[in-house]
Order: sequence, then structure tokens, then C-alpha cells
Amino acid sequence: MQEFDVTAHNYDFVFKDSFNLFKNDIADFLKVELPGIASYLETEFAEIETSAERMDLNFKLEDGSILHLEEEVEVSVDDLIRFASYDLKLYNRYRDNIRTIILCIKGYPASEATFDAGSLGYNTIVVNMSDKDGKAKMKELKEKIEKKEKINYLDLIFLPLMNSDQDLVKRVKETIELEDKLDADQNFKNNLAALTIVLCDKFLSSENMIELWRDRKMVKFFKYVEEQGKNDEARMLMIRQIKAKFGNPDNEIIDLINKAELSKIEDLSEKIITADSKEEIIDFLKH
Repeated sequence: MQEFDVTAHNYDFVFKDSFNLFKNDIADFLKVELPGIASYLETEFAEIETSAERMDLNFKLEDGSILHLEEEVEVSVDDLIRFASYDLKLYNRYRDNIRTIILCIKGYPASEATFDAGSLGYNTIVVNMSDKDGKAKMKELKEKIEKKEKINYLDLIFLPLMNSDQDLVKRVKETIELEDKLDADQNFKNNLAALTIVLCDKFLSSENMIELWRDRKMVKFFKYVEEQGKNDEARMLMIRQIKAKFGNPDNEIIDLINKAELSKIEDLSEKIITADSKEEIIDFLKH
């Protein structure tokens, strides 16, 4: 399991704020016939405590059913059992029909993935991301953005997960560079970058994630978070970065981060990169 990940609260915040992107574009992106999306549903349950056990995305659809969207490199029976357990939790909470769609990065031989446990059967739809040509899609999106033509924003944020011979980190960076060229509000572009990184979180190492957040110039993201009234998300992200580099932060570090001004937290994002110990972080936060 990765040591660094975007917190569940931050994850939900990013997707709630970008709900309209999914509402407008998801059916076209998935190429699956679906009712319209009515609302975003939280991904966090009290019974699910680790990022490895976090559901990817849930939406309430206009017909009252729930869309449960998952990303996986490959699909195994163990994965299906895990997804089925999530769906039972969703059903227990909402008592509505559930449609589970899996975005499979390396491909899957069938359009459905199922298992039969006798009294319990489970069915999902698989969208094969390896069928999507990442290089061709990158070229198409570049041309459309240069011409200021309409694009499907989900094609953009899921671009790094499409089939490509490039390294995933490089694909994420190129996608974010392309997002910066959009003729759009800076807050919108910042959120697209956050979405792109969040969607790749489970496929990247801790070091990769820290590199991506650092290269994104954390100040931009913090200012975006601050404007949305979500200062706690910035603090939680810093705690995760400290955990990735030094192991679990002690109560003193957490307390200092929670009490620090946001400007101090912005500076901390750079300090974490150069610091050699948790003691350096504590000293930095105290002065």
C-alpha cells in the first residue's frame, strides 16, 4: 500500500467541486449508456479506513440508482469481491440499485467482470482503458485546445491512464501542462490538475506523488483551496507528505500544523522536500 495518498476528505472535496465535469461528460467518456448524473456521493465510510479500501467514485443517477466507478490496473476475483463489499455498504446505506463500472488500465478480455457465489451473484461493466490511444488523444486534445474548440474534460483528466508507451509520471506532467493552456479561469485549471493527480494516486509511488505536487507549485493549489474555504485540506495534505517521507508524524507535528497560518503551511510544502528529519519540521513550524 502506498504511504502517500490524497486524504479521503480532500478527495471528496476535489470531486464535489468538479461535479459538473462528470455530470456533463461521463456518458460520452465511458461510452456506456447511463441515466444522467444527479449528485455526487461521498467515498468515505466509517468501516473503510485505508486508502487501499477507499471507493473511487460514486454518483447518484437521475433514475435513483447509484453509479460506482472504480479504477484498477488489472481486474481479479479479489478485486470484484472487494467492490462487491463496497456495493453492499452502499446498498445498506441508500437501498438503491447500484451500477459498478471498472476502468481497467491494462485491459480485460470481456466487457463484463462477474462472479457467482451461489446465493450471491455480482456483475460489473468493464471499460478497457488500453483501448484508448493516449498519444492520439493527446494530439487531438492539443489541437482542439489550440483552436479553442470544445473538449470532453474527462478525456483530459483521464488521459494519463490511457494506453501509452510513456512513463505515467511524464504523462501526468504533460497532461497538466496541457490543462494550463486551456482558455479558462485559473481556479478551474488548478482543479483539473488536482483531479488529474488524484485519479492517478493509487498507481503512483509516494515519491512520484510528492514530485508531482511539488512541481505543480503547491502555492497555487493552496490558494485555490483557501478560496474554497477548505484550509483543513491543505493541512491534511502536508501531514500525508510528512508521513510519506518520515513515517507517521507525532502529535506535536500534527498540533503545530493545525495551529499554523496557511502562509506557513505553504512554506512547509517546500521545507518537507529539503528536510532530513521530523525535528527539522518541528523547528520550522515553531519559528
